[in-house]
Amino acid sequence: MANLFNSLQKSGLRYQDILVELPIEIHNSHLLTSLLHQLPSQPPETELSFPPNLASLKSDPQITLTPLSPNFDSLDLSIDPFLEKTCDLLLESIENHHTELNNHQYYQRSLGREQAKIAAWQQKRKAENAARLAAKQPLLPEDEWQRLFKLPTEPNRLEILLNSRQVEQYSRQVDGFTASVSGKMFAVKSNLLPGEGS
Repeated sequence: MANLFNSLQKSGLRYQDILVELPIEIHNSHLLTSLLHQLPSQPPETELSFPPNLASLKSDPQITLTPLSPNFDSLDLSIDPFLEKTCDLLLESIENHHTELNNHQYYQRSLGREQAKIAAWQQKRKAENAARLAAKQPLLPEDEWQRLFKLPTEPNRLEILLNSRQVEQYSRQVDGFTASVSGKMFAVKSNLLPGEGS
């Protein structure tokens, strides 16, 4: 051992040459970041003294008033019932809006088919009248298509406008309430989704 010490002294090796400083970056978890953003005030600058026991921790007003006192309410992952109801209403409004859009698209297709039939009938009637005119026979009425063909009734556009407004309103309400909840859900996403947990 003394021989090793002597050889270290002769080589001039210092501890600065042995130990290499490695840069370390510390990252907070998403859940901790969410907690820190929800603190009502800045954490204290001075170091807090450790309480002697749990009872003194619970009864000391100096400790319980600090932002980092044990308070797990902000880590609660339960969803606000109002937000849950609003999400249900939003989904229902989106389904209604989708149904109304499908009805309108069906009306457009039906109208296009009927108009194509009417145009074909009018062309045929014009050809018949041209042949009758050449044969000096009385002409057939060209407005008879109104009795033969029935155009589909257009769906109420007011329903589509009302549904669009409802979707927008519910979306704004959900957006206002999800700021705090989505941060927590993202932080614990791996535990909520099957197959992604550790």
